[in-house]
Parts: sequence; C-alpha cells; structure tokens
Amino acid sequence: MKHNGVFSRCLVTSLFTLNLLVSLSVGFNEFELLVPKYDAVSDDARYDIDAYVKSKFSKSCYEAKPGDLTERILRPTADLKERDCAQRLPQAIIIGVRKCFSGRLLQFLRFHPSVEMRSDLVPLDLFSGAYDKTLELYRKQMPFTTKRQMTIEKTPEFFIVPHDVPKITHDLIDPNMKIIAVVCDPVRRAIADYVRVKSDRDTSYSSIIGNTFEETVLQAEREGHVNHLNALIDSGLYFKHFLRWLHYFPQEQMYLLDTKLLTIDPAKEMKKLENFLGLPPYFQESHFAVDEKGGHYCIVFPQKVCLQGTTKKQPKKPNVDDETLKTLYEFFAPYDRSLSDAFGQKLTWTDNKYNDDWTEH
Repeated sequence: MKHNGVFSRCLVTSLFTLNLLVSLSVGFNEFELLVPKYDAVSDDARYDIDAYVKSKFSKSCYEAKPGDLTERILRPTADLKERDCAQRLPQAIIIGVRKCFSGRLLQFLRFHPSVEMRSDLVPLDLFSGAYDKTLELYRKQMPFTTKRQMTIEKTPEFFIVPHDVPKITHDLIDPNMKIIAVVCDPVRRAIADYVRVKSDRDTSYSSIIGNTFEETVLQAEREGHVNHLNALIDSGLYFKHFLRWLHYFPQEQMYLLDTKLLTIDPAKEMKKLENFLGLPPYFQESHFAVDEKGGHYCIVFPQKVCLQGTTKKQPKKPNVDDETLKTLYEFFAPYDRSLSDAFGQKLTWTDNKYNDDWTEH
C-alpha cells in the first residue's frame, strides 16, 4: 500500500507537469498567432515617397535603385546574412491563362511593401522526373526575402500543365499555398492567343493553328461544332482545369481573379487580393490613374508605370463573324456557369454591362 501511495503521488505530479507543459505550449502557439506575419505599412508610406522607400527597403534584402523603383539592387552578402535573407519557396503563386493580362497584376502587386515577386522563370520540367533536383533549381530562381516578406511567383502555364503541378505544389512546396487564378473572357482570349501563335515563329504550334481562326476552333467535319481538343479552346475551359487544383487545395486557398475587373477598378481588386493573401493594407485609389495615351489604368505611386505592349509587329486581328462568336460563347457557357457557381462570383463576360468594345492589353 505504501508503494501504491508513492506511485499515486508520482503519477499525479507527472500529470500536473504534463498539463502545465501542454498549457504553456498552447499559450505559446496562441501568442505566435497573435504576432502579425508581415510588418504593418504606415499611413505615410501610402502617400509619401520617402516613407514608402523606407517601408519597402529598410528591412529588405534589396536596396532601391535610384530613379527607378521597379529595379532592385541586392545587398552585400554580410547584410543578407544579418537579415536572414534567403531564396525561399513561394507562399503564393499566380497561375491562369495566357493572354489574360496577368502581367498587369504582376505590375501592380510587386509594389506592395511586403511582397517580392518573380516572373518569367527559366523554363524547367519542374514537376516531372527528379523532383528534388528541379525543386532546388526552382527555389534558386526566387527572389531573396526575409521571414517578414511574402514571396510570390507567376507562371500562368501551371494552371493547365504539367498535369501533376497541383499535387507536387501541395506535397513538396506548401499545402497552405495561396493560389491566384487569373481568368478572362475565353472567346476573346482564344482570339488573342490565335494572334500570338500566328506571330510566333515556333513551329511547335503549327499543328493547332489553321489558315483562319474559324478553321482553327471549329470542326471541319461537323459544321457549327467547336473543336474542344484544340489548345486555344481547351485553355478556356477554366472549370475543368480548376478541378485538378481543387482536388488538392481547399477553395478558401484559391482566389479567382477576373482581370476585366482589374482594368475597371484596380484599387478595389487589389484591396481584395491583399485581404486574401493576408497582407497589411497598402493599395489606395490614388495609386492608380488612367493613362491618357493608352486609355488603361497605370500605377502612379510610388512611380508611374504603365504596362507596355509588345514592340514586335503583330498580325492583324481576325474579323470573326457573329455566328462564330455566338457558337463559341454558347459552348463555353456551361463551363462558365459551373465556375461562377463554384466561386459565387459573376463573371464579367457573362454580364451584358461589361460587354463593351474589347481591346487586347
């Protein structure tokens, strides 16, 4: 009985100690959750250029390039080590479809004080074969960031190919990845992509392009039927491609960006995107203005930058007849409805009030 009493007292003491440790651990984790992940942006940094530069660069791995804030100068090695700078895998990625103006999003988002971005990565067969080796090559293409900054990269093609991108993104990069999916009018997008491919000397696209746009997207043997196997059409089946991503990521980690809205009210859309990414508020209506020459929104603070079109001579945009346009919109309609229902978001190209004259950006 005496031994049983000693054992009981030891057991009680052990349980008390264990409960105390668990309580401290939970308390510590709760404290961690209370600490903001990114530094707050001061009010002055939204309007004053000196305050902006201080907010963006004072704790960054880069220095501002005098006269051009779109350029960065990497700090000396000693400074990088002191600031715990590293090329980290991204916490958010921009996927989507070619010719849906994702360059405009990149142009705006990179000015956020808490963000460092990378686009135009060297093509890698990233998600096939030797994952560990190619993942390291992928990481080394990222910008240097501190632990108080967000790394974002843009690779529109990942929305569709390779097939295992969603799985590897989830398993090897980050299951908590924030995914920004850029979409736009699928018919206008197909026309713009047709123009791009016609102007591209890469013969690998020749198999999907006919002599005319109609010949490319419609089935020759079945009049009035859309060639859904053609890459220009398949790329616009957004809901089909979303299903691959939704298999691995919950919908709350995905942001559907209809870029027509970005051209109508960029400040509103950028504020919504900040909230989705968990970034401190920064963007203001005063940061954007319509360019008199191009007629599109440019960012004007901290400096004016307008999205530049290609200087390469483009072939003339095809005159697509109304019947073909009607056929294409009717074909895409059920996919668009499924996408709209899934995200609870009305798509601009299905809303008559947005169906104005369209020009490629």
